[in-house]
Amino acid sequence: MAKGKPDLSQRMTTPWVAFGLAVGGGALLSRDLEPILRVAGAFMAMTGAALLAVRTWKSRQTMAQVLAAIPLEDKSETLLRRLPKAWAALEHENLALRTQAEAEDQIRRHILLHLKAGVVLLGQDRKVRIFNPAARSMLGGSSHLEEGGSMAAVFREPESLRRLEDAYRGTAAEWILLRDPRTLQVRALPFPDPFLPDAAHAWVLVTVDDVTRQEALETTRQKFISNASHELKTPVTSIRIAVENLQEGAMVSAEADGNLKIILRSLDRMTMLLDDISELSRIETGALRLVPAALPLEAFLADLLGNLQGQAAARAVALRADLGPELAGRMFQADPLRLTQLLENLLSNAIKFSPAGGAEVTLGVALEGPWLVWTVADQGPGISAQDAKRVFERFYRAPTVRAIPGTGLGLAIVKHLALLMGGEVTLQSEPGHGAVFTFRLPWSEPRPEPGATAAQPRSPEVPCPAP
Repeated sequence: MAKGKPDLSQRMTTPWVAFGLAVGGGALLSRDLEPILRVAGAFMAMTGAALLAVRTWKSRQTMAQVLAAIPLEDKSETLLRRLPKAWAALEHENLALRTQAEAEDQIRRHILLHLKAGVVLLGQDRKVRIFNPAARSMLGGSSHLEEGGSMAAVFREPESLRRLEDAYRGTAAEWILLRDPRTLQVRALPFPDPFLPDAAHAWVLVTVDDVTRQEALETTRQKFISNASHELKTPVTSIRIAVENLQEGAMVSAEADGNLKIILRSLDRMTMLLDDISELSRIETGALRLVPAALPLEAFLADLLGNLQGQAAARAVALRADLGPELAGRMFQADPLRLTQLLENLLSNAIKFSPAGGAEVTLGVALEGPWLVWTVADQGPGISAQDAKRVFERFYRAPTVRAIPGTGLGLAIVKHLALLMGGEVTLQSEPGHGAVFTFRLPWSEPRPEPGATAAQPRSPEVPCPAP
């Protein structure tokens, strides 16, 4: 049986052999014996002394190594007397830490076991490291979810694999995954390798949520809103016709005529609300389709501001266009109807909330990298930080503007139209300093037709009649 490597206690044992040789040799030398025995005694004494010296040297070396391993400056004899107690305390602390780590591991496993959301952790090698029962249940038996299984076997859809590779490159991803009969919302987040902290985005954490019920409820809500808004338009139209017939027929008194005008104003607000609801429903359900066209930027701006001159003139608000010089004479690609709808909503709000008489609303257009940036700035009362977080929600109206007519759907439509066009809309505002809405539209320049001549540059000034 092979012997193990001797430990330090074996290196620091008492050198009994050396002592024995030294004592035996000394005894032979002290007696009057024959020369050969005295020589043997001298040899034994010298060998014992040499062995004792070597053992002492090795013991010193061992002690020096032990002391060098102790990360303390004070290495006196007092330290050596305290070492057993300190070692026992260290063992107790290690035991407590090991117990705590095991308890935390049990807690994590318990959380994963009872978590309703699915969790899958993918390693750098695209293999499954950790998963919970909820993930297996939601992804289905055909996903072959198991520790060490491949990413492609679990998420076999091409879109899922593309999104996961994006996460491996450091970009968080989110998408909808259809696994009949479930609709799943999947998120992939870059996750640092726990064994190699410096290797960024080496792992990917995937969470899975079952949104089948939410999707069904959202579909039901959208259908209800669409059908309700459509069905309500008929009675509203009938009421309007009846009221107008009463007014034209002079069949009511002067007092009743005032009430009819109130009814007509209410019908106007209801019609506007139904139109906005219907439009928002079309956008949300995907029924609205964009029809891009090549648009001359300056002519588009002139038409847009010309449409709003009547509203601006009624409040004595000046409309001004600020076109970047790099866009003079340029053409761009966009859906003219939907882009006009989005910008008119922003400009109409800016005019509505600007102080009447002397205020100015500015529509700026500039090219910033891949974006065509539209900004609508007003000199109104501004929007608080609390209200700014909710202005793009459906039907939300800040308490300070509820006295001004509106449906609360205009900015919600703006947000959805911006997303539909591949852009985004943001708000910057401080109370008392106006508001600036920024719409970023992906810049797309129409391709020139074969044989077409380049357009001549025009002045960046946009004709805009004074209000």
